[in-house]
Amino acid sequence: MNQRSHALRVADVIVETEDTRSLVFDVPDDLAEEFQYRPGQFLTVHIPDAEHGSVPRCYSLSSSPHTADPLMVTVKRTPAGRGSDWLLGSVRVGSVVQVQPPAGRFTPASLDGDFLFLAAGSGITPVMSIIKSALAAGSGRLTLIYANRDERSVIFGEQLAGLAAAHPDRFTVRHWLESRQGLPDAAGLRVPAAPCRDRDAFVCGPEPFVAGAVDALAALGVPPERMHLEQFRPPNRTAFPEPSTGGDPSARTSRSVRSLQMMLP
Repeated sequence: MNQRSHALRVADVIVETEDTRSLVFDVPDDLAEEFQYRPGQFLTVHIPDAEHGSVPRCYSLSSSPHTADPLMVTVKRTPAGRGSDWLLGSVRVGSVVQVQPPAGRFTPASLDGDFLFLAAGSGITPVMSIIKSALAAGSGRLTLIYANRDERSVIFGEQLAGLAAAHPDRFTVRHWLESRQGLPDAAGLRVPAAPCRDRDAFVCGPEPFVAGAVDALAALGVPPERMHLEQFRPPNRTAFPEPSTGGDPSARTSRSVRSLQMMLP
């Protein structure tokens, strides 16, 4: 990625759950055009590093370009996550962070389609951007299957409930709680996903969840070109043998699916 980074001021820090925060950025007028984005895209944040000066980490935008939302990313603390540790531990309102303009291909071609979303944990972040955008500017039906450890770990729980109540004919949320239902696997995900097998599917979460969701969708006959994936992987771990494209810290490949985007914590 050759985009130049810009210094953005943090305008607000919103507590979402015990280990998750949303960072709201103040974008100056002279950078407004450069920071325009599509729902589902991410920002690359430069994390201070004693050895290298900084290291890039990608965080999905949870805001929508089709509503009055300010530019916002949502970050969940992960074990040994250099980026999330710094952002959640050191960044405050008024902090200045080096940020590259939006990028990414985990985006719908149109907001008017019927979509199925499968998300786990902080995988809700880009999905939330797409859902809010589709409800505000689209016309299709949306179903979200959202997996978390328990009720306390559900990110955007109240917002999702509010959107479902405001759009009962267009938006349905189905929660999967590991504390009650166990880990979400292909067999389990196949059941709630079955009524939506004719839709484009957007899947986001850690590798095991994404793998299970792909297996579930494949078993339902969803063709690869209708699967759009974004998954998280730890640094220095390669999920596929193919090299990543270019120098982007978010590796992409179209292997067996329409789009695959991998994010580092």
